[in-house]
Amino acid sequence: MLTAGTRSSKVLLGLPILAILLAAYIYPIAGTDPITTARFGGFVAGTLTTLLPFVGVLLGYGAVVTERESGALRLSLSLPNSRRDVVLGKFLGRAGLLVGALLVALAGAGALVVYPFGELVAERFLIFVLLTVVFTSIWCGLGLATSLVVSTRRRALVLAFTLVFLFAIVWDAVETALRLGLQSAGIIDGPLPAVVQFAIGLEPGHAFQRAVSGFVVPTGAAADPGTSASGWR
Repeated sequence: MLTAGTRSSKVLLGLPILAILLAAYIYPIAGTDPITTARFGGFVAGTLTTLLPFVGVLLGYGAVVTERESGALRLSLSLPNSRRDVVLGKFLGRAGLLVGALLVALAGAGALVVYPFGELVAERFLIFVLLTVVFTSIWCGLGLATSLVVSTRRRALVLAFTLVFLFAIVWDAVETALRLGLQSAGIIDGPLPAVVQFAIGLEPGHAFQRAVSGFVVPTGAAADPGTSASGWR
């Protein structure tokens, strides 16, 4: 069972806390006026898009398969617990720890951004917090899913990092390669078809960044350092 007291979980939970607080410390210095909590969401979104997938899958990948290997899973299922209860409990335990750490970090970040000359845009900042929680939960769920579909902890780890590598690191390259391949084959002579672009945009990081751009960052706001108008990756 994962506990908040283990050294590895402390390190994993500390990484996003440190990254968010550091970004909040830098943003009032490196960002462009006006300094607001809404625009901070756009400033830190790229960092979270890269970091949270790693943390989420590392917290989740061993949730079930470790107990399956040790035989503890049979004991859990022999108690008045259904398989759904076990899986839901594992998910809530791991996602809850990470979400709790993020909420603390984002509360501290909001204070750093506002004090002494920043502005609190409460509604947009709360939307950013909600989007971050959803994005985090998705990656914790993907990590847990790898633990359900393989029989060993090592295979779960390999599968988890394969998902991170594909979605969080090389997804843009996959999109570019697909477009160039279809153009070379004469199937298309411009952008990818809308339905393909929609499917590619369902990747969690792309969806998170577009949601932040659309619902958090004020319309027409200039991009802060480290971001761009069309996306952060």
